[in-house]
Amino acid sequence: MAEYGLLALAPPLLAIALAMVTRQVLVSLFAGVWAGALIVESWNPIAATALTMEWFVEVVRSPFDAKFIILILFMGAGAAFIYRSGGILALERWIGDRVSTARESQVLTWLVGVFIFFDSYTSTVVTGNATRELSQENKSSREMHAYVLDSTTSPVTTFGPVSNWIGYQVSMIIAGFEAARVSAEQLGLTPFGLFLQSIPWNVYCFMAFFMVGFIALTQRFYGPMLDAEWRARATGATIREDATPLSDVSNDVGEPSEKNPSLVNFFVPILALLAVGLVSMWYLGGGHQSGVDVATAFQETDVAMGLLFGAFAFMLTGFVGSLAYGTMDLEEASDTIVDGFKTMNIALAIIVLAWAIGLAAERVGTAQFIVDTMVGSGVPGSFLPLIVFVAAMLVAFTTGTSWGTMAILTPLSIPLGYQLAGPSVLPVLVGVLFGGAIWGDHSSPISDTTVMSSIFAGSDHVDHVSTQIPFAATAAGATIVVLVLYGFGVQSAYVALPLAAVLTVGAVLALNKLDARRKGLPEVMPSASEVDEAAVERVENGESAGVRGDHDYLSLVPLVAVVVVAAYLLLVFAFATLGA
Repeated sequence: MAEYGLLALAPPLLAIALAMVTRQVLVSLFAGVWAGALIVESWNPIAATALTMEWFVEVVRSPFDAKFIILILFMGAGAAFIYRSGGILALERWIGDRVSTARESQVLTWLVGVFIFFDSYTSTVVTGNATRELSQENKSSREMHAYVLDSTTSPVTTFGPVSNWIGYQVSMIIAGFEAARVSAEQLGLTPFGLFLQSIPWNVYCFMAFFMVGFIALTQRFYGPMLDAEWRARATGATIREDATPLSDVSNDVGEPSEKNPSLVNFFVPILALLAVGLVSMWYLGGGHQSGVDVATAFQETDVAMGLLFGAFAFMLTGFVGSLAYGTMDLEEASDTIVDGFKTMNIALAIIVLAWAIGLAAERVGTAQFIVDTMVGSGVPGSFLPLIVFVAAMLVAFTTGTSWGTMAILTPLSIPLGYQLAGPSVLPVLVGVLFGGAIWGDHSSPISDTTVMSSIFAGSDHVDHVSTQIPFAATAAGATIVVLVLYGFGVQSAYVALPLAAVLTVGAVLALNKLDARRKGLPEVMPSASEVDEAAVERVENGESAGVRGDHDYLSLVPLVAVVVVAAYLLLVFAFATLGA
């Protein structure tokens, strides 16, 4: 792989650049895969095309990927039932009086995402379905909805306290112990204990999660998201003209049934998804066997199969509920399954291409080239966390997988840290590595979790990525500052985290003020109704002054969200102290 040198960066970077410039994701991803095959086949275009086809077959035949494809189809069908049976309609009628603005819709989405901390895919599906129609009705842009989904789900599943992510991350730490040829007894710390100690050092994830709430509560946007939110409030267009949403249930499935809309047809399928998915993952990990605790069960489980069982239950309960409440007959219910599958066609194509470009990057040695370049830079040991964080960002961005990045870097970082700086640096390395990997997930258009967020927000995928990147970069910038300070001796997580929060707030406020002034838009985004009222008043008064949002910070939804999130973070830090 070393023979390719800088060419190892070509496949993912070509795909990402083309996607951003042309906004044609499928063509761009295919070009990246084919470029990787062209490099491997020594510039023979015919052989490269044949190899590209082989890579497509290889990724689809992978057991995990095959299960994932089927569960995505089931998810599409389940979501179609929730919508077409009138479940979404019943939810809107029930909660509509409590959530009446885009701001409250965004805060509600953030709040729902906190509750589903055991799997990011499940959280994206459930949260997206629960709040999508409400967000659009209240004129919140689909880009913002996708951002809230993407930047809430991965952080909360990373922290736990119970999730399949934790099981996977602990297994990577075990691989790092083996690579370092050091035992838990020698370190006086188990792999799970090291994970717990790493939580306060996952600065990026804390800042990403914090930013979602801060921006939603204050309505201070910047970058492309400022334009998207103003478009949604001022014109009612929740998606850009000529954009291509990855999934649009209302267009693909039809209008919701008015026959007998019931909250049962909303909540029961989602509860079935959660319950069956969670129990299945626990059971498949051996949780039913004596001597196997919950953490071990989630560490050893077959994640894809557990979620597949949950997705089937999601679809089945939607099917049965639609018939039981008479919202559709058997023929309509059968058609809804097929229509639900169709909603996932573009998304599945992107996911398969993303897997293929990940395989291409693996074959040309993209990740190894980045790691060798970063680690071989000769920086002192105290700056090793900064190097690992940046390396994780680059690997995840170019390969599109946070889990793959963890698999690549953890077995390298733990031995390196142990040799250069000793055991004390290991929690820091693990925390920043996991955070950097998730930054890449948030910023890369070839990330499967980013694709999932676009799907269940009904957003154009490139629009989602381009609006999220400035926010992800802000959180990453604050993280980099505290890691530079770590290199100079500021080595307490409980100093680093508050400092990062202050830096993040300052950056958001400054960027919002500068960008809003530059574009002549409100610093505090008003609701759609406030925009309408201000427009009428300006016409009557002959004025051209702008409008500024005036939001009630003591209303029910924001207050509940702040209290719940504070309780959740206390739980996370109490969980982290178990490793002390």
